[in-house]
Amino acid sequence: MINLLPTDKKFEIRAARTNILLVRYITILALSTAFILGSMYVTYTVLGFTKDSSEKIIASNDVKADVYSSTQSQVSALSASLSQTKILLDEEIRYSKVFVNIAQIMPPNTVFGKLELKSSSFNGTPTTAKVYAKTSADTIKLRQSFESSPLFSNVTFQTIESGSSVDGYPVSVDMSFILNRAAIQ
Repeated sequence: MINLLPTDKKFEIRAARTNILLVRYITILALSTAFILGSMYVTYTVLGFTKDSSEKIIASNDVKADVYSSTQSQVSALSASLSQTKILLDEEIRYSKVFVNIAQIMPPNTVFGKLELKSSSFNGTPTTAKVYAKTSADTIKLRQSFESSPLFSNVTFQTIESGSSVDGYPVSVDMSFILNRAAIQ
């Protein structure tokens, strides 16, 4: 087919087609912009409602927390008191444990005649004891046992006498030692 249209008309038809295409693009762009702005408005509105409801929940929780503030202060005071009590309990000396620990390291054929423990006994003050043994060899075992134990330090025998007044234990020993803090545990 032969195109008999004048050249001006051909340019106008091409321009009209280009204008229609541009109008379509502008329409699509306007609709996309409207959709994005609408989405932003909906999101902003939903976030505003969420913020308002969260603020109401926070306010109601603050009221509830104010009700429990006196209880919280009592709990804090009790906690402080308990921490002070723990410090005292950590310093407590359980003499029953000390005696059990000492008895566990005592060799056979030896017994205590006199052992006096005080709270100062665990602060580096020497403690004296009277121990009875069946033989002199048992006193040597006693000394070795005390010296090798982590419960004692500076173990010294002051006197060793034969012919004590305790039946079955003729050897008596006066000894001195320092109790370590490990004896308490």
